[in-house]
Amino acid sequence: MEAKPVDGEQFKAGMRALTGAVNIITSTNAGHRYGMTATAVCSATAEPPTVLVCINKLASTHGAVGKSKAFCVNVLRSEDWELSTTFSGAQSGESRFKSRDWTHLATGSPVLIDALVSFDCRVVKSLVHGTHSIFLGQVEQVLLGKKGKPLLYSEGQYAKLASLTLGEPLPEGLDYWGF
Repeated sequence: MEAKPVDGEQFKAGMRALTGAVNIITSTNAGHRYGMTATAVCSATAEPPTVLVCINKLASTHGAVGKSKAFCVNVLRSEDWELSTTFSGAQSGESRFKSRDWTHLATGSPVLIDALVSFDCRVVKSLVHGTHSIFLGQVEQVLLGKKGKPLLYSEGQYAKLASLTLGEPLPEGLDYWGF
């Protein structure tokens, strides 16, 4: 059977089922702070420590990262869902940074002081593909912030991580995979 090409809506529907940690990607350019909510973030290599972020070319943060060659990945805690909403379009510009305490590390990118963890990075490589750019950032500093559980996003809504102990009864529909 010949496979049909995947259309954009079908792809987006599938991707909504892919649960991701919620992060705020920040950068600076010409004295201005930029930031956006993102789930397209992952580790790339441990040697050298490198993370990968995917940013839409239309986002103002994209231009700041491209020009400054630096960004910070601020990993949000489960109680930070309102901040995530602020950075995903509820507010714009400098007003996004007003409700919380921010600092900066080696690159000058904004670092959320009470994030779960923040990775301050210098861009070492970028690749444009379709509507997005993929930025590889070598981690210059890591700030371990306030303890907690990560904020997750799946099926168009925020979620919390629930820890399960071996032998604990599972919610209906889940199964241990060979533990």
